[in-house]
Amino acid sequence: MAKKRELVGRNVSALRETPHGQEGRPSRSLTLDQAAAVLKACEGEKFGAYVITSLLTGIRPEEARKLLWEAVNLSRKPPPISALRADRVGGDTKTKKSRRALALPALVVDEVKRHRARQAAQRLLTGEAWQEHGLVFTRDDGALLDPSGPGTTQAPCP
Repeated sequence: MAKKRELVGRNVSALRETPHGQEGRPSRSLTLDQAAAVLKACEGEKFGAYVITSLLTGIRPEEARKLLWEAVNLSRKPPPISALRADRVGGDTKTKKSRRALALPALVVDEVKRHRARQAAQRLLTGEAWQEHGLVFTRDDGALLDPSGPGTTQAPCP
């Protein structure tokens, strides 16, 4: 750029050989068939809404764990989900650009509505032991999902 603007006589970086990067790791993305199988297996399951929401919106696990019901609007067209917080040091999203509103596909809206009803039933069943944090995705007692806690090594859906 400086050479183009005639601020320097020559581009000295052209004297160096450009290093070649390392070969990247193979993609671990799901194929379309694999993603469809995950969606089908998770519908109606305990952590189905968590997996389906994550898969179809791209919300990160640390953002999903801190997602508040107040940030989910299922009545607007299209209903957005606001990713504003994360289960990270400082409670912030990974980057400032990560703070975003995401349109929800119909499958996510339907599953989150079913999840809300299941969570309300679980809240009644748990009674006074329920820990109210306003979180969308919780343990059976309403507490924050712990990525290193019991049961996290198991697949969330069959």
